[in-house]
Amino acid sequence: MRRFESKVALVTGAASGIGRATAERLADEGASLILTDVQAEPLEESAKLARERGAAVEAIPCVVSDPDSVQSMFSRGIARFGSLDALCNSAGVLKFGHTHEFSLEDWNRILAINLTGTFLVCRIAIPQLVESKGAIVNIASTAALAGHPWTCAYSASKGGVLAFTYGIAVEYGRQGLRANAVCPGSVSTPMIDAFELPDGADRKLLNRIMPLDQFRGPETVASAIAFLASNDAAHINGVALRVDGATLS
Repeated sequence: MRRFESKVALVTGAASGIGRATAERLADEGASLILTDVQAEPLEESAKLARERGAAVEAIPCVVSDPDSVQSMFSRGIARFGSLDALCNSAGVLKFGHTHEFSLEDWNRILAINLTGTFLVCRIAIPQLVESKGAIVNIASTAALAGHPWTCAYSASKGGVLAFTYGIAVEYGRQGLRANAVCPGSVSTPMIDAFELPDGADRKLLNRIMPLDQFRGPETVASAIAFLASNDAAHINGVALRVDGATLS
């Protein structure tokens, strides 16, 4: 499929995991790409992988929680390609811990990147996406849909991403902009692979967030993102799509 031929997509968090897999998938489908992440060297590796698939790529390091950094990144990307058709907000961080021991510093950092970062990138991209009648796909989580232990800040941030996405869908839907979210669960990424149980944690609680069959790779989420960002999903707006192997069923 070449659903993104002559289209431009912006992917945040593109240095690894779901962001990198999304960059590769959109490159395979013909997109020109603005890729951004705070990690400059892994970001360049993602850009290289996308270019090998034939994509024109502008790779721009950016701190999504910093409005000046977001402005600079966006201005450079638009200067290169002139337009924007799709946005995938994949930048995110996760830290596990008992809620009563969680520091305010960690709480603020996670919300700043996961939720405020999503807002800042959407805010600056929306005028371009309204003009192109494009699409936003935000990365939420199954942690936004049901209780996940030891993820107080992450769950709160992803719940906020869902509510924010629903609001954009209604606010801009009549102007031709669609906004949807994917809710991954049981997906193997560097962030999830680094998981360690907090001291004294009850291992039985892990059964609540396990898939029926197996963990799968980030490419399974990238395919859902590509669908929602494409014209195949022209009548889908304001939806949270679970990609979780029936984790919550």
